[in-house]
Amino acid sequence: MKPFRFCPACGAGLAARDDGGGRCARCGRSWYRNPAPTVGCAIVDGDRALVTVRARPPEQGRIDVPGGFLEPGEHPLDGLRREVAEEIGVDVEVSEADFVHAAPHRYGDEGDWVLALGFAARYAGGEIRCRDDVADARWVAAADLDDLDFAWPHDRELVRRALDGRP
Repeated sequence: MKPFRFCPACGAGLAARDDGGGRCARCGRSWYRNPAPTVGCAIVDGDRALVTVRARPPEQGRIDVPGGFLEPGEHPLDGLRREVAEEIGVDVEVSEADFVHAAPHRYGDEGDWVLALGFAARYAGGEIRCRDDVADARWVAAADLDDLDFAWPHDRELVRRALDGRP
């Protein structure tokens, strides 16, 4: 991950440091390139879960779970609900008690580290409409999981644990 070259607050140049951060001589703020937090969920309805197919790189055409990157200052559950609505147009019920796991992994062509927060969610209504970066969405059972080409192995485990009722 490349360090900041300019201050995101005021635009002044930053001197690079060994830790990937920098302190702005003009406004005094410190900046760091931290792993980006993402949220995703296995949407469960009975004995099946909803998974998606990625429409774009990275990992285009492979299986994923609904979710995405959090916006600055966004609560993870609010971001999860927003991402699910943007990607597939449905509502989910989810709470902090539905947290399943956190998985660090590399993302994208540059291999930047992200921290994926995974939740088990319940389908709460709406018609599935694939949009944003989702090419397809399908309901799967636990028996289907080993035959699916997941983009990231931790998502297979997320779906498995959600279907087993093991958040």
